Amino acid sequence: MNLNQWLDAIQALHPAEIDLGLERLRVVAQRLGLGRPAPLVITVAGTNGKGSTVAMLEAIFRAAGYRVGTYTSPHILVFNERVHIAGAMASDEALCEAFERIVAARQDVPLTYFEYTTLAGLLLLEEAALDVAILEVGLGGRLDAVNLIDADIAVITSIGLDHQDWLGDTRELIGREKAGIMRPARPAVCGDLQMPESIAEEAARLGVPLYRQGQEFGYTVVEDEAASPTWDWWGADGAGGERRVAGLPLPELDVINAATVLQVLALQPLPVPDAALATGLAGLSLPGRFQRVQDPRHVFELRMDVAHNPHAAVMLASKLAARRKLRILNGEAGQGGLVRAVVAMMADKDHAGYHAALESEVDIWYIAAFDQPRCQHAGQLLALMQQAGAYTRGPFDDVTQAYEAAWRDAGGDDLILVTGSFVTVADVLQDIDAHRQHSQGAHFQSQDSQSQD
Repeated sequence: MNLNQWLDAIQALHPAEIDLGLERLRVVAQRLGLGRPAPLVITVAGTNGKGSTVAMLEAIFRAAGYRVGTYTSPHILVFNERVHIAGAMASDEALCEAFERIVAARQDVPLTYFEYTTLAGLLLLEEAALDVAILEVGLGGRLDAVNLIDADIAVITSIGLDHQDWLGDTRELIGREKAGIMRPARPAVCGDLQMPESIAEEAARLGVPLYRQGQEFGYTVVEDEAASPTWDWWGADGAGGERRVAGLPLPELDVINAATVLQVLALQPLPVPDAALATGLAGLSLPGRFQRVQDPRHVFELRMDVAHNPHAAVMLASKLAARRKLRILNGEAGQGGLVRAVVAMMADKDHAGYHAALESEVDIWYIAAFDQPRCQHAGQLLALMQQAGAYTRGPFDDVTQAYEAAWRDAGGDDLILVTGSFVTVADVLQDIDAHRQHSQGAHFQSQDSQSQD
C-alpha cells in the first residue's frame, strides 16, 4: 500500500479519533522493542505555542551542529510533515514500513490513528541516530501517546480552555493534565505568564525543578528608532547560576515562546553557542503561524494562522494590532486597510470566545465550512457570529469560495486572513498550489504550441 492507503487503513481499523490511555500503547511498544528516540528527549505540551516552540528548538540545535528529529501534529498539507529528521520530512517508504511493523506487532491490540502515527514517528526517530528528539504532545499530556517516552526536560507552553470534554473545563484541571509529561527530579519549563497552580503542585509532588516565565526566566524587547528591535533574555541554568543573552533578533514567531526555548536550552547538557541562538531564530517562520503567503491571483497581503480557540485568537489579535501600528508608523496605511477574515471551525470550539478575542481587529468575516464531520456547519457558524455582532458574508459552501470572495472584495491596503483551523489553512494553501500548477502547465503548454508553430 502507498502512504495514503495506509493512513486510510489505520483510520478504519479503530475509528475512534481519541481513546486516551497508555496501557495498550505500552504493550505494542514493548513488542516492537521501542526504546528512546535520542539521548536527549524534550517533550512539549500546551494549549498553544507547541509548534513554534518545537520549530525554534529544532532550528537552534541544528544551527549548533546537532542531529535533531521532531515529531509534531497535526500536519497542514502532507502527513510527512509530522516527522522531521535532520531537517527533512520522513519519506513515504519509511512511514509505510513503520506502519507494517506496527500492524504486525499489535496483533489484537486496538490502536487509534494518532497512536499508530506516534509509534511510527518514534520508530523512525529511534533509528535515525539522533542527538536530540523533540516531541510535541497531541492532546493534553498525561494520557497522550507521546507521553510513552520519558522526557529529560518537560515544556508546557501555555494553558487555555480547549478540548474541555477530554481535559477538564478549568485551567487548573487542564494544567494538571499537561503537567503529566513531567518526570521525577527532571526539570520542567512553563512559558505561561499566569501558570495554573496545579502545575506547581504536580512539580512539588514529583520533586521537579520548575522554571516559570516571569519568575525564573523572562525577556525584554528593546526598541530602537535607529535599528530593528531586539530582545534580551535572562534565566538560570540547572545549577542555579544566572544566564543572560542580549541583542537577539526579534523572531517572527512569538517572543514569549522564544524565551521559553532559551530557558530549555540553558537546562540541557549540550553546548549551544550564542551565535547558534541568533542563527536559529533569524527569519524562522512556521506554516500557519501568521504566515505570509503570496497568491499570484492578487496583490493583497495574505496571512495564514491556525488559531482555533480564544487563547490563540488573543495572540493572533495582538499580531494584527502590531501590524496595524507598524503600518501607521511607516506611513503605509492608506484608505481602507480592512482585515477580511476567512474562517471555518470545528463544531466543538468556543466560537463566541474566538470572535470576542478578534472582534476589534477583524472588520469582515467570510464564513465557510470544510469537508470534515466535526466541522461547524457554515450557516450555524454564520448565525453565531451575527449574534455576537460580527459583520459577515456568506455562508459559503467551502473555504475556497469564501477566500475567493474575500480577495475579489478586497481593495487598497486590505489584509486577507485565513484562520479558524488547520484544515481551513490547508484548504486555501492547496487551492493556491493548484492554481500555480495549473498556471505553470498552461505556460509550458503555450510554449510547446509556439515551438510547434
